[in-house]
Amino acid sequence: MQAPQRGLALITVLLIFAIVSMLAVAMIDRQSTDVQRSGTMLALQQARSYVLGAEQAVKTGLYLDWKNDKEIDHRYEEWAQERTFPLSPGLARINIADAMGRFNLNGLSAGASNKATQKLRFTNLLNLLGLDVALADTLARWMDETSQDDDRYQSMEPAYKAAYQGCKHTSELLLLEGMDMAAYRQLEPYVACLPITAQLNVNSASAVVLAALDSGLSLTDGEAIVSARGDKGFKNVDDFWTLSQVEPFTKTDNNNNGGDSDATPGKARWDKTDFSVKSEYFEVFVRVELGDRIATGEMLIRRDNSDGRMTTLYRDYSRREARREPEVTQSGMTQ
Repeated sequence: MQAPQRGLALITVLLIFAIVSMLAVAMIDRQSTDVQRSGTMLALQQARSYVLGAEQAVKTGLYLDWKNDKEIDHRYEEWAQERTFPLSPGLARINIADAMGRFNLNGLSAGASNKATQKLRFTNLLNLLGLDVALADTLARWMDETSQDDDRYQSMEPAYKAAYQGCKHTSELLLLEGMDMAAYRQLEPYVACLPITAQLNVNSASAVVLAALDSGLSLTDGEAIVSARGDKGFKNVDDFWTLSQVEPFTKTDNNNNGGDSDATPGKARWDKTDFSVKSEYFEVFVRVELGDRIATGEMLIRRDNSDGRMTTLYRDYSRREARREPEVTQSGMTQ
């Protein structure tokens, strides 16, 4: 073989070797990426399993609470305290909140029997928080098909239609005209999306939500009600009904002392069936940390008060932190 031919053959062999080496490096790199991805997916799946396990543990705890006392739920019970559980490696945090201690947005839906009263209460809540009270009318129209509110939202970018139904999650408020993220974050701790039959648990409602029950109540009155229930809660609705701050709105002959609605002779301004001292709906937030992997889950759990049966109404894995619980200072500002 002549020298030029031997040189060409050598170059060809070197070129093939270079290509094979590049392919080998690429395969090793791809394999390393696949292994890392599989490890990450395994860790996340493990963390997600812990979240689901925590949900079952919460159901067990809520059932035991129901079995222990079927008549009262308040925010100082054991289930309402944040819990942290060690894992190997990592930890799990569980927060349980009484969703019936918040204002039920579905009280403004077209099918609600006391829609007018609930709309006034939501207006009061917005006013106490320093938000635009026009949002109450906007929400009522959003839920009511007869409002024909589509034109308002079809002109937006991107265009969409009004829901014309009750809400499933409070984040739907962000779709309302005039609602921005700052306003939503301020309102979020005080509202929930529950069936229209859900009552307000006066043993877990915040001072702001209690003060919003009537324009004749102040935030100071709301704080006084919270103080009156103490750390054991009201034993029954009658204990709440006869408080000095509440009695002007619950007496059968109150002559409409400047409140939210016209009093009917012989009938109290408030309806006792709107209130309760026990709960059926609980919002749960679970955060699991396994090394540098984090999995979270938010659930709404219904506990049937007739037999203690548990039902998960929704799960949301997108939320990163638990919903902020309201804390009210003497000046009435939320912390």
